Amino acid sequence: MASTEDERPLKRARQACEPCRRKKSRCPGEKPICSYCERLGQQCVYAGIENGEEGFGHSQKMMEQRISGIEGKLEKLMEYITRPASNHLSSPVAPENNPWIPEFPPTESSSIAGLSGVPDAELYLTFCNAQPFMLFPNRSSLASLGKRDPELLLAIEALGVRFKRPGVIDQDIQLEIKRKTERACQMVMMRLASGTVELSTIQTLCLLSMLEFTAGHIIRAGSYTRLATYFMGNLRISGLESIGNLETERDERKLCYVSLVMLRNLQGSLHPPGDTLDLLAEAGETTSPLGAMMFNKDIARGNSGDSKLDIGINGTSVYTSELWAMASNYAASHVGVDAHPPWSPNSDYTMINFRHCEHESLMPLRFRLHASRFQDHPPAELQAHRDYWSPWLFFQLVWHAVPCLANHPFLLSMRLRNFRRTMPQSFLRNSFEQLTFHSGWVVHFLELIEAKNFEVSDPIIGQCVAIVATIYLQHSFVEDEAFNRKAQTGFEKCLRFLRNMSHRWPHINRQVRQLQQLRDSVSSGGLTTDNIAPGGTNPRQKWSVNLQLLWKILVYAHASNISDPASDIFGPELAKDSVGCSGDPSAGAITDRDFALIGSAGISGHKTVAPECVTYPPEQTEDPVQTPIPTSPRMDFSGLPGDANMEFSAGDTLLLQLQDYGRAFEDWLSVNPT
Repeated sequence: MASTEDERPLKRARQACEPCRRKKSRCPGEKPICSYCERLGQQCVYAGIENGEEGFGHSQKMMEQRISGIEGKLEKLMEYITRPASNHLSSPVAPENNPWIPEFPPTESSSIAGLSGVPDAELYLTFCNAQPFMLFPNRSSLASLGKRDPELLLAIEALGVRFKRPGVIDQDIQLEIKRKTERACQMVMMRLASGTVELSTIQTLCLLSMLEFTAGHIIRAGSYTRLATYFMGNLRISGLESIGNLETERDERKLCYVSLVMLRNLQGSLHPPGDTLDLLAEAGETTSPLGAMMFNKDIARGNSGDSKLDIGINGTSVYTSELWAMASNYAASHVGVDAHPPWSPNSDYTMINFRHCEHESLMPLRFRLHASRFQDHPPAELQAHRDYWSPWLFFQLVWHAVPCLANHPFLLSMRLRNFRRTMPQSFLRNSFEQLTFHSGWVVHFLELIEAKNFEVSDPIIGQCVAIVATIYLQHSFVEDEAFNRKAQTGFEKCLRFLRNMSHRWPHINRQVRQLQQLRDSVSSGGLTTDNIAPGGTNPRQKWSVNLQLLWKILVYAHASNISDPASDIFGPELAKDSVGCSGDPSAGAITDRDFALIGSAGISGHKTVAPECVTYPPEQTEDPVQTPIPTSPRMDFSGLPGDANMEFSAGDTLLLQLQDYGRAFEDWLSVNPT
């Protein structure tokens, strides 16, 4: 038997295709095209069964061809490096005649091959363009992307490929995103070194900034944004003052400018408030970039009565991003000992409330919920018009999330750490009403999105939901059972929404883990008798929580950052001195005594809250001298926006009426705040 086997020629079946063998990837083995090659849009070739000597000869021949190809590319690269600078500084940029751009094999750069890159580019146009910023004209076709520079195509594909099933949880998709991002970055740096920066280079920097930010490389993302800002600031782009409705804008230079403004706003605390890109603002002028771009100067300054211009849903998103930038800097700012209390007209809290109201006054009425009727459209229609509904959801959810962030009990407590007087009850009432009203609406939109099976692709919406989740987590430990159950349900809805988004964005996955860690960090600390009225017998349960983690979740740049700063941009010598490694120097000053908020409604657990307060007049009686018997009704938030069973008729209003304010606040006081 053994002799028979020795006489047989040595044969082996190549079960893996040639591209997978070269990459040393695990090949699924489907024929004639394996699923790996099909997903990458590359040519799939099987070598079949070969004799040992023939197989060796074939492999040697292929190796020689590959080495020869590499040598040819190195010769082109050396020729470019040694060429005098004057020969290429003014040369036009085009993918087909740029000898210095490396020509990657089709197996590694499917986008340059043309039609093979269509699926990923189509996913980008469907899920990323105008979600949140619009680099390309509305409803751009795949044909318009076919002749783009290769670095831009790679960045487009790196964003689009994550929307293939199952998303970034698949290791192959992660590697593909990383590879294409690195290739695009290398090409951009080579353009910078050669002095051949074009509009596509700035567009690529915008996409790279978003890619790195969501990957957790915050410093690298900021460097790309600043570099693109520097390039744009040194250009003289005509017609910026005449930008109108972005849905009809075809000039990609203007769209790139607007996208860069929006990108900087969305990254929030990554850029100082005074570091602006408004090329049209005059010295000392406080108008927003949107006012300079979307309106004429007279309207922006309020000198015209006709200020209700229809700027389109994407123009609305730009203005909304400015509101988000203010709130993000508010959350990340370090409050000094001389900070104004929130109700001061000079405080950052007051400025955010002013901008929030101004934002509402400028927005066209047709973008409101009652006019758009999102809930009445079938899912197929919503998906077919994502270019409208995704920016519309961005506008709605960010607008409701900003008051939640401004009135967040933790951030308000930071601004009241050195306040030694009694907190005004009117501020207490208004803060709690804003918190419950807007957080309830965010959850209501999550229910609508889930009911319509609409995939939200904008990562900023994920941060909005994470902020609201921390509020519901705090209220999950109040003593009132009805309020407690409602808050727990809201927290779980937020977490479920974020888990779905984490399949597309890695930083959302980190947010989910951080929220779970925050919930696990809540622990009982006995009973507190602080701020209980004389003769009171209702001590409140005291809780502790990881305050540093809570602050990290609320600040978008911190929440997106990875825990290992060495994997961002610095080398080993500088990584240990980076801000991400050394941590926030003021974080250690946060103590539980200053922020005894878990288990209290809103900011009612703060030490400056009066133990007893009378905010509303007593009920009318026949004898006005007779003091009515105080009652403590149970909390009833069923009428607040966000309730699943809430319906509005044509004559109803979405705002609470006067009696609703009274009921909600009196119910809130029954929680026995300390």
